[in-house]
Amino acid sequence: MFFNKYNTGSDYNDCVARGNCALSPEVRAIQEVILMFTSQLAFYELKAEKLNMAYFENKEVILNGVISLISTSEYSHEQLLDIISKIYSKLLYARKEYQNFCTLNSLRCEDLKLSLKLSPEMTLNEIIRAGEKVFLDNYKKLSLRQKTLREILILVIKSISTNLLKLKEFDKFDTDILKNLLEGLNIFNFQRVALQKLEQKITALSKNDIELIQMLSSSMMEKFGPIQKKLVSRSTKPSKAILVSGSNLQNLYNVLKCSANFDIDIYTHSDLLIAHALKRFEEFPNLKGQYGSCFTNCILDFATFPGAILLTKNTFPNVDYLYRGKLFSGEEISPKGVFKIENNDYTSLIEASLNAKGFTKGKDVPAITVGYEGAELEAKLDEISEKINALEIEHLIIIGRSDFSGVQEEYFKKLFKQLNSKTYVITFSHSSGKDNELYINLGNNLPLIDDVMNKIFNKLDITSSRLSFILTKCDPSSISYIINLHNLGAKKIFLTKCPSYVINPSIQSSLKNLYGIHQAYNPEDDLKIMYD
Repeated sequence: MFFNKYNTGSDYNDCVARGNCALSPEVRAIQEVILMFTSQLAFYELKAEKLNMAYFENKEVILNGVISLISTSEYSHEQLLDIISKIYSKLLYARKEYQNFCTLNSLRCEDLKLSLKLSPEMTLNEIIRAGEKVFLDNYKKLSLRQKTLREILILVIKSISTNLLKLKEFDKFDTDILKNLLEGLNIFNFQRVALQKLEQKITALSKNDIELIQMLSSSMMEKFGPIQKKLVSRSTKPSKAILVSGSNLQNLYNVLKCSANFDIDIYTHSDLLIAHALKRFEEFPNLKGQYGSCFTNCILDFATFPGAILLTKNTFPNVDYLYRGKLFSGEEISPKGVFKIENNDYTSLIEASLNAKGFTKGKDVPAITVGYEGAELEAKLDEISEKINALEIEHLIIIGRSDFSGVQEEYFKKLFKQLNSKTYVITFSHSSGKDNELYINLGNNLPLIDDVMNKIFNKLDITSSRLSFILTKCDPSSISYIINLHNLGAKKIFLTKCPSYVINPSIQSSLKNLYGIHQAYNPEDDLKIMYD
């Protein structure tokens, strides 16, 4: 989610096209049912581990269950019913094994009363109605602060689940963080949870999430080579082509290997821009560049690409109704109308690209620079640090990841115009192109951005009132990240106004009271806070 002045259409995402950008009551109810069963399964997973029980573990089922909360609106009714049924069957099995273990060993064991019981005959609508009733009955008993903290806890848990599964792509894992995650989920099984306990769990898990992000950064560079500065083509030429969209670098690497002996050009899309800055991807001459001008939910890019498209993680934007016949995915659950890749066999993807029209004409588009040179960056950060200490720079603003909407574009145009002469900007997203700015394009890759942020914090005091942060990407990882910034002592943190279908507006307003996080809304007013 990382284009700036070349962006021409990221406002036109799937919800805009459909005219509905709010989370429907049906989707919300489905999410509550999945969360209910996943939390209960976490309870028995913790009990089994404590008793050292030998039985089939459900950790990956739990992680995938949490992640499905993010993409609920992208699945068909059949897929949702399958997700819920799978989690519920694992829950029943885990509960039975736990009860049997307690009986055989004459133990007095704590058990959960399952407030929602399913039968094979139940339809999804019946499950939704039953789950909604249970949820509302429990929700009414919570205070406003409890509701808010629980919602924030869910966001952090979603981010950790996503990052744990991303870490598995590098054949790594962290069982201690997983246990903390399970304990966080277990909180949702009980009504009477102290506010202090909720706040402590959010703090601890936010810290865990940053640890995962740092592990992802080191794992990424360990597997795909060091980061470097690279000029990436955004032009096309006549050829057969495959587009790889999303964030899974391993999927991209596999496609490049499998297509190496074919006359097929491979283009990246969305967060995979960063692949061009990782040295190992230089091995593939068929990796031609980055296609399109959008990073999230970009209907235009998919509709105009004349070849096969592989969707990796985080690229399921209601695709089934527009692009049947050209979309593929290797994910465990793929959207309706998307062909599933099994066992890393990309034969069908390659065949589809060969049978597609391909690019008949080339198109020249300005290239874009991604990555950085280590020595050059260190020297620049030293220079900035010296100027801050000498008061040549009185205020530093760090601009993080972005969704690059038109509204954000206008916000930053106004902000850059109003900066005083002694303000400097380090930006990973929106750029003014002026001398008082260090622009580091890392393709919106949070692990690599965090790696640079740590280099910055080694030279600058994060607790300084002369330092401000603006994050404009609304997702669970951003919430987790800014909470951790607050806990590290950052004083001036801003988050853009998030769409209601991503983050509940009441939650965003609560972030100000709980963590001092301002809403980036009016550049003039925001700068008054920054300069104060």
